[in-house]
Amino acid sequence: MAGLFAADVGVARQLSSDLSSIRTSLTSLGTDLSGMHGQTGSSEVEAALDRFVRNSSDSRGNLDKLLERAIGLLNGLVDGTDAVDTALAQGLDPLVPSPSPSPTSAPASATAL
Repeated sequence: MAGLFAADVGVARQLSSDLSSIRTSLTSLGTDLSGMHGQTGSSEVEAALDRFVRNSSDSRGNLDKLLERAIGLLNGLVDGTDAVDTALAQGLDPLVPSPSPSPTSAPASATAL
C-alpha cells in the first residue's frame, strides 16, 4: 500500500500555511484598498479601486470558501498521515518478528491487489 500512496507532510504543511496567508490577504483586500482613499492622488484611481472591490466581492467570497476547504483538506492529510505513521510505529515492534503470512490458494491476479 505504501507504494500506492505517499504524502510529503512537510510540503502539505507548507502549502496549507501558504494558502492561509493567501486567504488572509484576500480577506483584507477590501479594507486595504479602502485605506487608499486620499493617498492615490487621483479620484479616477480611487473610483476604479472602489468598483473593483465592490464587483469582486462575490468572487472573493467564493474563493475564500474554496481556500478554507483546501486548507482543511491539507490539514486533514497532515493529521491523518501523522496518525497512521504513529500507529504503524507503535504497532510494528522491531523486537517481535511478525508471523510469516500463510500461503493462500487465491489466484495470482487476486493477490496482486
